[in-house]
Amino acid sequence: MATNATGRSAIETPEEHFGFPSGTERRLVRWPSMLRYFQRLAEASDRLRYEELGVVDGQPLVLLTISAPDNLDREGELREVQSRLADPRRILEVADRQRLLQTGRCVCLITCSIHATEVGGVQMTPHLVHRLVTGEDPETLRILSEVVLLLVPSLNPYGMELVADWYERTLGTPYEGTPPPQLYHRFAGHDNNRDWFMQALPETRLVVERIHNRWWPHIVYDLHQMQPNGPRYVVPPFVDPYDPNVDALLQAQINQMGATIAAELTAEGKTGVATSIIFDAYSPSRAYQLYHGGVRILSEAASVRIATPITLTRDQLAETRGFEPRVSTQNHPLPWPGGTWTLRDIVDYNRITAWTVLDHAARYRDHWVRNFALVQERSVRRTSPYAYVVPPERMQRDPGTAVEMLRILQAGAVEVEQAERAFTADGVDFPSGSFVIRMGQPFGGFAKTLLEVQRYPDLQIYPGGPPRPPYDITAHTLPLQMGVSAVRVEAPFVAVLRPIPTVPLPEGGVVGAEPGAPSILIGSETNAGARLVNELFAAGAQVGRATTAVAVGDRTFDPGAFVITGAAVATIDRLARRLGCAAYAAAVPNQVQVQRLSRPRVGIYHSWRPHAIDAGWTRYVLEEYRFPHTVLRDRDVRQGNLRSRYDAIVLPMEGAKQILEGNSATGYPPEYAGGIGDHGAANLRRFVEDGGTLITLDAACEVAIRHLYLPVTNVLDGVRHEEFYSPGSLLRILIDPLHPVGWGFEREAAAMFVSSPAFDIRAATGVDTRVVAHYPLANQLLSGWIRGAERISGRAAVVDVAVGRGRVILIGLRPQFRAQTRGTYRLLFNALYASTLQS
Repeated sequence: MATNATGRSAIETPEEHFGFPSGTERRLVRWPSMLRYFQRLAEASDRLRYEELGVVDGQPLVLLTISAPDNLDREGELREVQSRLADPRRILEVADRQRLLQTGRCVCLITCSIHATEVGGVQMTPHLVHRLVTGEDPETLRILSEVVLLLVPSLNPYGMELVADWYERTLGTPYEGTPPPQLYHRFAGHDNNRDWFMQALPETRLVVERIHNRWWPHIVYDLHQMQPNGPRYVVPPFVDPYDPNVDALLQAQINQMGATIAAELTAEGKTGVATSIIFDAYSPSRAYQLYHGGVRILSEAASVRIATPITLTRDQLAETRGFEPRVSTQNHPLPWPGGTWTLRDIVDYNRITAWTVLDHAARYRDHWVRNFALVQERSVRRTSPYAYVVPPERMQRDPGTAVEMLRILQAGAVEVEQAERAFTADGVDFPSGSFVIRMGQPFGGFAKTLLEVQRYPDLQIYPGGPPRPPYDITAHTLPLQMGVSAVRVEAPFVAVLRPIPTVPLPEGGVVGAEPGAPSILIGSETNAGARLVNELFAAGAQVGRATTAVAVGDRTFDPGAFVITGAAVATIDRLARRLGCAAYAAAVPNQVQVQRLSRPRVGIYHSWRPHAIDAGWTRYVLEEYRFPHTVLRDRDVRQGNLRSRYDAIVLPMEGAKQILEGNSATGYPPEYAGGIGDHGAANLRRFVEDGGTLITLDAACEVAIRHLYLPVTNVLDGVRHEEFYSPGSLLRILIDPLHPVGWGFEREAAAMFVSSPAFDIRAATGVDTRVVAHYPLANQLLSGWIRGAERISGRAAVVDVAVGRGRVILIGLRPQFRAQTRGTYRLLFNALYASTLQS
């Protein structure tokens, strides 16, 4: 980089640095090259700071902070202003509040390309950064003076490089422009933007901890892409329903910003811009800032084939969720006439939108800062409900998961307090040690939406017509998902409470030791117990499971308790303390049958389909709980000889057609085309007949039902949405706690149902079929939305079918959904353990 007359490095344009303009057809700026450019800009400009937040899967996750030099020099002061406005309890005088409002800058966070095939966002960023660090026009200078821009050029740099590798590999071939056959996030794939309340993924945790919870942005703008044959560009307003916990002022500001963007794009002659379609703001999984004082907006550009142009006639545009892209309407006044659509088009639309957001933030800085303060002032005055109380660990069936739930709230900046003495609230007595989450706090709305039951409205596309699909799921109640007891308290109460910065794990370790006890017992009711067992397997311990309840002293263990021998007590104690899991040294009564358990050899089927997301989440959960496993691809299943290598094979949620047929041979090279086929399905049948256990999740159950000839039917197959619909709800299931798959459960649990199957069992001679869990005759809905609940009344949800010497376990729901539904993890864990359970 050359130097200018002042001796500072001259600033290259992106085109000079990369050798081609942003958005050039069939060209992608790679992540390492982009980072070098940003680093050089930071060296040359006092308007830009470059910060590496961390390294995830080998790629740096980067934050660029852009503002006027004097703003950057007082970054700490500006963050403190935001922190105090975020918590109005820290502002004691009107004059102090006024000073903070005048001092504060509008903090704007722009995040790009979390979905790595949606490359238009990240490819736009060099142009945006260059304009901000070099511009001397009044508009740019106003933005720099009034705004602090926090720019994350890529929320998924691992995926960005994976997509670029695949795209460059397939350039000039028949497969050019297809999405890669791997997940573009190692575990979550397209679901990586559904992690904003659970924070299971490292990228989410870094961005929340290092950006959101340090700066509390007023505006979060997230750049996306969508299907190619609808509108060219979608911006807010969002459609109904909004989560009722989103402040009305934030909704109004989103509407205002969306209308401003649409007007500016239209003024620039950009066609096909639509507002108020498709996207709602109901789920917190995609909208962290809506519960932290700021707005979250998105743009969705029509996609191309990665960086390869597409050509569409007007007649090839298609209606999408009731929106007609060929018709001019008040929320889509200038339809796109058809033609060639390119990456450059996407970059241009994104560039105009990003600049409009920044310009609006600068022009109305005082409004954004004031409105943030107003939202937060309303939040600390929230009184209904007054609080939620989470009984202490000793009163929770799974104490460790209760702590995980509280820590999830704390990661979202929710204040958790603990009672030092017993107290009474709403006429209920709570013991000392209970945890209290009061709603009148800065981010009480975040706590409320995660703790309360959702009642999603019964929306229809037209009166009397089919249901209008939500954009995401309709239920996210954490206590239900995680199997944690939490009590809603309406009226204020008096209690002696102390703040808990980080809720500690339960006290684990070996307890109740009997001198010379020959075994250690671990209860079957906790997730941490499964991880402890797996770590003990790795340490060489012998493990069994008690088939009936075990009474030891004053404690009774439910059926399925793990019985550990062959490991030093000190080793067990050390591992149990680290996991917050209790283990008990005791002799198992002679009358209790203990079945030996071997460490299961697990294969996880993962197709080459680009969006085989459930397989990624399944692998994530099994890694978290230390279940060793290998990935089975289509060829592995077709190859056969499965029983010699595996005790259990898991088919994660994927449609039978996708599993059997896989990718098209015209879209992918031969090694990635085709599914398991009939031959692979026959190999799965042989695997089970030879003594293996096939575990199928949700829609994948259809493969086992059809190809292993099970006496089971899906009663919802072919049922129209007008007759039954539940697109992501928490439903009540009744579990048989005496069945090995149901060991450790109480009779009733909440399960995530996402357009899932429900089973009817047919009598079949010589076939041992047992229902492990079923839906009740009434009151199936716990949280979310269901139509036609009578269709699943009394039907089976989890079924165990004997086939030859093996078994098929149909889990017709999502027991590990997005690493959220921890209350049903053990259905999967128990099914895996059942594969090696010996009489």
